[in-house]
Amino acid sequence: MVRAVALLLVVVIHCAAWPAQRSGAPHLLYPGLTLASQVSVPLFVVLSGLLLSHVGGGQTRRWAFWRRRLGRTVGPWVCWAAVFFAIAVLGAHMSPNPVRTWGWWAGGAGHLYFLLLIPQLYLLLLVWPRGRRASAVALVVAGAVQVGLQLLRVLAPLHGPAATILLDFGFEEAPLWVGYFALGIFLGRHQGWLGSGARWAPAVLALAVASEVVLFVGPVGLIARHWGPWVGGTGAFLRPTLLLTTALVFTLLWWAAPALLGRGGRGMRRVVAEGSRHSLGIYIVHPLFLLVVGPQLQRAPAPLSLEQGLPGSLLPFAVLVAGAAVSGWWVSRLLAASRWTAWTVGVAPTR
Repeated sequence: MVRAVALLLVVVIHCAAWPAQRSGAPHLLYPGLTLASQVSVPLFVVLSGLLLSHVGGGQTRRWAFWRRRLGRTVGPWVCWAAVFFAIAVLGAHMSPNPVRTWGWWAGGAGHLYFLLLIPQLYLLLLVWPRGRRASAVALVVAGAVQVGLQLLRVLAPLHGPAATILLDFGFEEAPLWVGYFALGIFLGRHQGWLGSGARWAPAVLALAVASEVVLFVGPVGLIARHWGPWVGGTGAFLRPTLLLTTALVFTLLWWAAPALLGRGGRGMRRVVAEGSRHSLGIYIVHPLFLLVVGPQLQRAPAPLSLEQGLPGSLLPFAVLVAGAAVSGWWVSRLLAASRWTAWTVGVAPTR
């Protein structure tokens, strides 16, 4: 359930850039949807930590473990980075000159940066403490490191190499995400916290809202007065306040999932299962649909034009979201049934 929701939020972020947002209500709605969906990638990282929370040091020293993990991330990155680069060059959106495109490659090839981020976090398993109490200490340390670097990134007047490392490429560096990974490991080893998420949710929500206000809003908006541009786009995933929000959303989803899936019936459970299983493939592939259909919906007449105001643009926006998710699932499912699965969508082969 968590993985399926996180995936849907990623699709919403990428689709929200297509409707017209020049002024009025669309200028508020679609950026607002993007901001609210920023928990998506952090949710993926937390879930990765939780699923790996029971991996012992012995298994992390086995080649089979690393072959599986790296094969599901680095392999697809190599394949799809080449595909998206070729599409950008053929569409005249990017120069084939490597001198001019090195930043794109160094930045992880667009949205594919996640495939290079996760292996860095996997490596931390080699030194991560194993005990339940030690995981709590590790969470505190990792959270302090992540939030400290994120605050430094948006508050300090950075220049030179420091600006390049923290501002330009910080979104793909493990130290600025390690708190999410540590949170996942902690929750995996202290699952009582997951079951009681609703009890402490109001306190975490209040703290998260207060933090957002202090850092972003009004005359005390420290980030807005300093490095505002660096908390937009991909950099929005590195907002210092997002760790609290992610912890809240993750535990509430985990707590509510059984009831939601139970009421949704077999159809909903199947959709969630398929979305979860093919989440990586859908994440990788769905922008191809947007590149083809997005411009068509921008030029289309009403009622399918993304250039309309509200509420007219809601219908084509919903079509864009649904089409991106379904087409990504279909392509991922086809690739998972092929001999190229390890190099394309990173899942176990299906028949």
